[in-house]
Amino acid sequence: MNWIALFIHLAGAANFGYALYYDLKFVHVPPHLKNKGDFDSMSAFPGKWKYLTIWNMVLQFVYHMFALIVNDFAGTSELNPKRQSSLQKFRDYIFASWVFPAGMFVSLSFWILYGIDRALVFPKEMDAFFPNWLNHAVHTVPIVILLVESYFVSKIFPSSFNAILANLFFTTTYISWICWVNHVSGVWAYPILQILNNYQRAAFMGGCAVAILACFFTGEFINKWRWGKGAHEVKTAKGGKSTKGKKKVK
Repeated sequence: MNWIALFIHLAGAANFGYALYYDLKFVHVPPHLKNKGDFDSMSAFPGKWKYLTIWNMVLQFVYHMFALIVNDFAGTSELNPKRQSSLQKFRDYIFASWVFPAGMFVSLSFWILYGIDRALVFPKEMDAFFPNWLNHAVHTVPIVILLVESYFVSKIFPSSFNAILANLFFTTTYISWICWVNHVSGVWAYPILQILNNYQRAAFMGGCAVAILACFFTGEFINKWRWGKGAHEVKTAKGGKSTKGKKKVK
């Protein structure tokens, strides 16, 4: 059993589980702000479920719970494909295509926009009802724990083609979701989308999709750097079948 992986996944499950519970149960817009600009949209259909932050918290929590309860006890964390369990294959696939890209994007995009103009993502009035510790739990911890796991927990990444397809599926699903929410409720999930015209919104969403894909390639690069090029599924020169190499000896 990999005790470092066990501790990382326990910490992740505890952080995202409690943060999600606290956010959904205790964080509510005060009555005097509900009819004020962007705060009015927070209560609109479907509530907090329109935000990528909530989607990411659910994704991170489910991933860490699966890794902790299932793979850490009954699976593997191998770099040798012959000893890799089916549980690890599933864990590594989800981590590479969804968990790492989404978590990194949420952290980076939030703090970059916050640094440019916090009103775009986190108006100052939110400080009164959204605790600072919770803000870091949902916007800072994701990138920190993902980088720690990438360094300490070995993985065999899936082929880039399969991972990119899964990554694009996740991104287009979320973009379709917020567009449908706007169609139904007339509200955009984020203040920045309210001030853009249709062409600018399309460009912004497309840019976000590219950024999430870039986060996948970042995760792939880190995994190759840390565990060697063999920690990946690669395409053979002939036949196009997916194979796995062995870990590069350092």
